[in-house]
Amino acid sequence: MIYFTARPMGAPRRALALALLSCVAAPMANAQTAADARDEPESIVVTGMRDKQTGSGTKTDTPLMATPQSITVIDNDELIRRNALSINQALGYVAGVSPNQRGAMVTRYDQLILRGFTPGVYLDGMRLLAGPYSMPQIDFNRIDHLDVVKGPASVLYGNSTPGGLVNLTSKMPEATAFGRIEGQVGNYESLRGAVDINQPLDSEGRLLARVVGGWQKSDGLTDGTFSERYHISPMVSFVPTPDTSFTLVAAYQHSPSGAGYSGVPAYGTVLANPLGTLPRDLNTGDPAYERYNHKAKSIAAFFRHDFNDALTYRSSARFQNNSLSYRQLYVAGFATTGTGSARNTDFSTIIRGGGGADEDFDTLTMDNSLNAKFATAGIRHNVLVGLDYQRITGENFQQFNSGQTSNPLTSVPNLSLFSPSYGGTMPSFDLTKLSSAYANTYTKRDQTGVYLQDQMSIGRLQLIASGRYDWYDQHTLNKKTNGVSLLSQNAFTMRLGALYELPFGVSPYFSYSESFEPQSGTTYLGEAFDPVTGRQYEAGVKFQPRGTNAIFTLSAYDLRRQKVPVGDPAAGTNGIPSTAQIQIGEVRVRGVELEGRGKVAPGFDVVAAASYTDAIITQGTPAIAATATNSGTPTTTGTRQLGTPEWAASTFLSYDLGKSGKVRGPLAGLSFGGGVRYVGGSDGTTSYLVVNNVTTFQRFTTDSFVLVDALIGYQLGQASAALEGWSVAVNAANLFDKTHITACPFNNSCYYGAPRTVIGSLRFNW
Repeated sequence: MIYFTARPMGAPRRALALALLSCVAAPMANAQTAADARDEPESIVVTGMRDKQTGSGTKTDTPLMATPQSITVIDNDELIRRNALSINQALGYVAGVSPNQRGAMVTRYDQLILRGFTPGVYLDGMRLLAGPYSMPQIDFNRIDHLDVVKGPASVLYGNSTPGGLVNLTSKMPEATAFGRIEGQVGNYESLRGAVDINQPLDSEGRLLARVVGGWQKSDGLTDGTFSERYHISPMVSFVPTPDTSFTLVAAYQHSPSGAGYSGVPAYGTVLANPLGTLPRDLNTGDPAYERYNHKAKSIAAFFRHDFNDALTYRSSARFQNNSLSYRQLYVAGFATTGTGSARNTDFSTIIRGGGGADEDFDTLTMDNSLNAKFATAGIRHNVLVGLDYQRITGENFQQFNSGQTSNPLTSVPNLSLFSPSYGGTMPSFDLTKLSSAYANTYTKRDQTGVYLQDQMSIGRLQLIASGRYDWYDQHTLNKKTNGVSLLSQNAFTMRLGALYELPFGVSPYFSYSESFEPQSGTTYLGEAFDPVTGRQYEAGVKFQPRGTNAIFTLSAYDLRRQKVPVGDPAAGTNGIPSTAQIQIGEVRVRGVELEGRGKVAPGFDVVAAASYTDAIITQGTPAIAATATNSGTPTTTGTRQLGTPEWAASTFLSYDLGKSGKVRGPLAGLSFGGGVRYVGGSDGTTSYLVVNNVTTFQRFTTDSFVLVDALIGYQLGQASAALEGWSVAVNAANLFDKTHITACPFNNSCYYGAPRTVIGSLRFNW
């Protein structure tokens, strides 16, 4: 549900004392007095969080309507209603997000783009960190709700890309006993079971316990692949008084298989292949070599103490271990026919690469903050001061080969695209035998940040000012050579914002925010690079129809990622090395977004989103000149970011007859809904075409597509009292089974989107 409270219409000033930003959490709080409430009518204040929680954007209890930034909150009711079981599935109806960058061909990771860039993923306000391939995908049975903070967020979270972040909020023990058991079955041999049980352990409600767990398995989109995962997360809270709580959350998650990890070439999908279109379920890898075995173990602690109504201390910490063994084969190019000037692409056969990684990484994250509320000279302050810390240490083995060789330990077999045959002699699973050039590194990264934020309320005017300083250190050891590389950088980031709450539910706002990313490397003179920076200007208006918990936001922004290392335009002249780089690279993203979600009438929930995203590389890599055997590569300056559609729109409507209050009897158990998603084309590139011995570069745009989703559900208790608590639902995604390429986010790689999937659910709640 979307969490909300009721407060007097005339009390926005006091509610604003509680908040101002919620730049990510989309929560909303209420700060009215009982006397005011008796005198004035009520309006709904959406919080997006449970009691005593804070929002991701401000790390305070600021209402969304008082936050000068675009933030999306997707609550647990919506996740269950749409049967969203991953970040990609949850964010398909969010403006500014391009989910499913690798379609349904790769589902083991949540790979998406937010305002032109890959967002950081956080769990309970602390970043999820791992090795290059061992990033965990958190099972959504563990998740209560999620927030999307759009735009730079370094001021509260440290290093991150400027597009924003996604914060998942875990389920926690609650004061009342309840539970849910769920079973699901669907096409692609999908099976899933989940349990969620919450139980106070004493009559005073001081000890609370909860356990969530589950298992799921299904075939992958590509031939011969499947995924499986099981998890369990026990947790306990000690709440000696309403002002103090301490919670421990343990979690174990194991994915013994993760479906496929290979895409398809552009020729035969987006671009014409003279031999025909490649089938949607084509596996360009090989089931005989595919391996994905991921384990994640964690323990987290959360402490809160309210000294009084105006002063609160919060502390959170998590230790997590991620281990992974992964192998795959993948597309590395097309074979060719002929020799010399008669050499041309063989569109029937691909050359493949192969290899993988073995990883074991430990991460420690902590966040401590003190939140004080007070007034000076008629200005209400909500001040936050905090210190957070991140450490990741671990070892990575990694190696990838490509092409056939005379050595069976290193040779990767070709594949016929239109009559594939799998198995046979596979390259070695031992990465040290796959190639003597394998990489074996030990990495340690530390980030410490201190931040200060003041949210000021002057009548209906809400102001926010935030600042942060970070220390980042990285130590990388090459275990083969004992070579060590060090990186140490500091960065200051800030945020400013203003919002005015008009009395009729409209709040115009403006904000400025910054980000940074550590950057290794040097100029040809040996001068160390500075961190990559980001900044965003955003202006918009929020609207909450009176008497509803729905919020609609219209925003426009100008976002820049700057100081990106690119080839020096003067490289190769005046003694400057041909490989020299300088920090002049820039990506500019300008966009307009419209998004709204919430209950606009009893039983009637609306989600609507539309976005225009103009993501242009304003200063990119220089052109590579043509040669006798290569067409050359044009500069990326002036081109669009790969995988980012310019236009997107979606809407999902659902209606619950029972909650509407207009229907009684058996029909009151019925609910239904449907959604439409439009995704415009996005850019891709390929260099796999060989014509008369000339390797040819080509830029292209994928086709736009429209997908339809649907749901129908029924509360069985409305038909028979004996079935009270039981419910059934059927969710269909891509109802009309539209074949589509979601994106080609990397050079030479494209990905088919999910086909029609139909999932039936049986749930029992008590």
